[in-house]
Amino acid sequence: MDIIAQTDAFFAGKPEAWALFEALRSRVLACWPDTGLRVMKTCIAFDDPKPYLYVSFPPRKHMAGLWLSISLPELAEHPRFALVVPVSRSRYTAHIPLPDADAVDEELLSLIALSRR
Repeated sequence: MDIIAQTDAFFAGKPEAWALFEALRSRVLACWPDTGLRVMKTCIAFDDPKPYLYVSFPPRKHMAGLWLSISLPELAEHPRFALVVPVSRSRYTAHIPLPDADAVDEELLSLIALSRR
């Protein structure tokens, strides 16, 4: 199955989430055109060559939009981070809610760029 069919299956029955993902995908690929997508059971990974961004559905059903996860080399705080979890002594995972397409802005792209280091 090709990436388009896999993505369609991932977002089946969720057209708003699919449209939001498309807004994010187009902005991310404009910044980092060598990025590849990998659709998994619970998330979609953006790889170049290592994964730097994961997109999934929010952890609670009543939450709208999408849930982004990025890896950070050091502990950081930001108003857009809903949660930062230590993975090891030198890696952290930051979770960012993406409520709508307006949130796909330069600030979000700069946060995603942190995970590409």
